[in-house]
Amino acid sequence: MKSISKPFLMAATALAPLAIAFPAATQAQEADTAEDEGGPIREIVVTARKTEESLSDAPVAVSVIGADQIAEQGLNSIDDFAKTATGISFSQAFGRSTDRPVIRGQSNVLAGVQSGVETGAAYFVDGVYYQGDIQGFDPSSIERVEIIKGPQSALYGRNTYAGAINYITKAPSSDFSVSGRARAAEHNEYELAASVSGPIIGDVLGFRAGGRFFTYGGEYRNQLTGKKVGDEESQSAYLTLQFNPSSDIKWRTRLAWQKDDDGPLAIFLQGAADNNCRPGFRSAFYRNANTAFLPGGNVNNANQYFCGVIRPQPNNIQLNTDPILVSTALGTRDGTAFDGIENEQLLITSTFDWDIGGSGWVFHASGGWRDNENYFGTDSDHSNAFSYFGPPPAANADPEPAFANTNRDDQKDYSAEVRFSTPEDKPIRAMVGGYYFKQKFQSVDITFASGKPGLALGTNGSQFATIENKAIFGMVEWDISDALNITAELRHAKETKTLIDRASATSIFCAGASGRAAQFGFTGTCRGSGSFSGTDPRITVNYTTPGGTLIYGVFATGRKPGGFNGTAGVTAETQYPGSQFVNYLPEKSKGGELGVKFDALDRRLRMSLTGFFNDLTNYQLTTAIPNPAGTGALTSIVTNAGSAETKGLEIEMTAAPADNLIFTLGLSYVDARFKEGCDADEFILNSGGLRANFDTRNPNAAGAPLCDISGRRLPLGSPYIVNGSVSWDKDIGSSGLKLFVNSNFSFEDSKYVQVDNLAKTGDAFLLNARLGLKHENFTFALFGRNLTNEDAIPLATRWFDLRYSGSRNGLPASGTFNGSPAQIETGNPRGFFGTLRKGRTFGAEATFSF
Repeated sequence: MKSISKPFLMAATALAPLAIAFPAATQAQEADTAEDEGGPIREIVVTARKTEESLSDAPVAVSVIGADQIAEQGLNSIDDFAKTATGISFSQAFGRSTDRPVIRGQSNVLAGVQSGVETGAAYFVDGVYYQGDIQGFDPSSIERVEIIKGPQSALYGRNTYAGAINYITKAPSSDFSVSGRARAAEHNEYELAASVSGPIIGDVLGFRAGGRFFTYGGEYRNQLTGKKVGDEESQSAYLTLQFNPSSDIKWRTRLAWQKDDDGPLAIFLQGAADNNCRPGFRSAFYRNANTAFLPGGNVNNANQYFCGVIRPQPNNIQLNTDPILVSTALGTRDGTAFDGIENEQLLITSTFDWDIGGSGWVFHASGGWRDNENYFGTDSDHSNAFSYFGPPPAANADPEPAFANTNRDDQKDYSAEVRFSTPEDKPIRAMVGGYYFKQKFQSVDITFASGKPGLALGTNGSQFATIENKAIFGMVEWDISDALNITAELRHAKETKTLIDRASATSIFCAGASGRAAQFGFTGTCRGSGSFSGTDPRITVNYTTPGGTLIYGVFATGRKPGGFNGTAGVTAETQYPGSQFVNYLPEKSKGGELGVKFDALDRRLRMSLTGFFNDLTNYQLTTAIPNPAGTGALTSIVTNAGSAETKGLEIEMTAAPADNLIFTLGLSYVDARFKEGCDADEFILNSGGLRANFDTRNPNAAGAPLCDISGRRLPLGSPYIVNGSVSWDKDIGSSGLKLFVNSNFSFEDSKYVQVDNLAKTGDAFLLNARLGLKHENFTFALFGRNLTNEDAIPLATRWFDLRYSGSRNGLPASGTFNGSPAQIETGNPRGFFGTLRKGRTFGAEATFSF
């Protein structure tokens, strides 16, 4: 086990200077000095269990980021929110795209990258399921963010086997109010946000409306074009209406529009020439430099892999984003037909609560509708290489950029939930409900010929998919005594998926849409439908001591959706006759947690401690399958390979040693490891570059030791996460003006990039600070972000290095394994691409509120 001294030293280093400098205090973050609240740490009401209860009384592990904290610490997105919470790791691996929150170490390398693969930690907006990226969400419109940890499938439903992240937005105010914020910072970062709220018809109808404009110019340059990369822009607007025709009815509807326009990603490639371990055939040594379009490269490195920390390489941002003519004879071009991220969506959420006749019997209904249009493009070799997988196009045809990922995705979904609950003031309470979710998704390829709209659905590289989830659920809660309570929750869900995809003119896959392929422009034979169903319980027992300490235990199960590998799965099955690669099953979690929560010292100290354990089965892993001989390409599919377990400890503390001083500190340790499993890439590395000649789910006796990943840490999650903050303010005279200072920090232990546990990101320590003046109606602050100028990369992905051609440099025609002939891995050498972290930034911000 790694020593815990380093994370705690980081915490002490960050907090000690402010603690010494400002010995006296009111709280500036989540505290309220009002005596009627019983102490300087304000009580927080949460809805983590879909009922209102205080954070201290809720028998569930939940981290809360409130509106005050968001404003006073300048938090901007889920990337910032995760750094203030325990038990969650978030990495901007692909800019503001492909969100991959990792809760308690339960991760997946392909989540959000390969179609259909999901993270296991779902987003919600006002309790309504939200599938997609959420980084552009307006932070000034948020009342609080609840990060609920542990399996939540029984109450929250699909894709919450690791946890749920609920954004609760601000409600209309009872009095007319207006507020706004302006911010300017280095790297051409600017933000303007404003909102207005108040009654329309007395206490019956109220509104809140707001908007935001945000832009960031980027700080790194593409070495091929000289242009900035990593720039971002967001525009958004929302309107919330709340209708209360009587004291028994509350109906709230929110309409939100958002548009993001981001430039090329700040991605660099650490190439195969930097590999330093695991020599073998899949290395630059056995390839020639791709001299057709590049100067000669280093072909003397016989290593297949890189071991150690991948360091940032800004000078290796070499992206062919601008289309250029490469071959006059062929008329072929490199570059991207579209580059960057454009995303536009309309989201409507609505909740309705009716206390029937004031009896306490409550009918609840909620639902949402979302229409999202996304354009994404990047130079997929992440280098100055020019290469096709397959023959180049005909002369002057120019239909396709060379090895670029350029797509247009359209997604529409809607959901509805109804619940019926008994009175809350009874010793035995119950709730029963039903849920429905439907999504339609289609993706088309963007080429030079098609332009931004993309090719027609049904053409090569296109896909049509649907998800339908139906569930019934219920809960029974029993107050055995004033101090002892037991709650049982149960959900039964059935999810049906369809998928039609076309990888080439002759290759189509169709599941769950028999007879409908032609309707969407596809021609081919369809297979049957695919459905996944299951039942998930959650049982909670909690006891409150005479002194007010809450002790609770939870047992729960959860599941992450299964799905189809499509055409890639069919190709894989041809390589291994009799195997089942078309479908992959849901990944399941079973485990529990023990927790303790208490307030002490006249509510000057709040603590929560949680220990947890989860057993994971049918773990979804990436498996690389070679395409038919001679193409030199690999197909990545999802398989259920092995099992794993996660266990750990989380501690959260808030302390107010004086009335105007408050500290927070959070620590999480996660030990997430495979119990069993076989990985094809592991076999290649350990065999010196031979291709596995078996289904990785059923390795032969000789191959099993070389592909075994038991004992390895799950990738993408940090074993240690430590974060904290300190806030102080002081009255200046009797004018109501205050001087304030606050600082927050986060430390994340290095993350492994893949299951082999060889390459990793490096430790990351971030320190932020703000200094300013505030009044009841305005604030002005100077701030610094990432004051340590931390440059450890957020994440990396193993990828092809196409600067080496498929030609062989002394590669033998065949090999042997365990005395038998074995196929040599002939794919391109691989390096790693990584995203650069934003560096040290200084700026100023002003807000007003009336």
